Amino acid sequence: MARCGARLAVAVLVAAWLLPRPAAAERWTRQYINSLPDSAFAAVETTSNGKKLRHLPHHDRSGRVDVPHLRNAVSRLSQVKWADPRNAVAAREHLERHARELRTPTTGDR
Repeated sequence: MARCGARLAVAVLVAAWLLPRPAAAERWTRQYINSLPDSAFAAVETTSNGKKLRHLPHHDRSGRVDVPHLRNAVSRLSQVKWADPRNAVAAREHLERHARELRTPTTGDR
């Protein structure tokens, strides 16, 4: 099981790094991140004492995926301290789905 997770992590990293790169990434302040809705994060957990933990922001305020922050989220997956390790799998799959979608042509020119 761990080997499968490691392979998936490598696949997500490769996919994220293959995405087209914008000229420059805008730095998100703590205030901006705090203002984002829960849907802007790869995972939202609630601890046993009721504290909300929001991990890996990658959607901007409008709901669009921000590619530089998606890459950052992918690169930080292994650094997150998860309240429930099963959420790590869900977050990885969420980020991987975005990476696949952003690499898929949206027009008929394949």
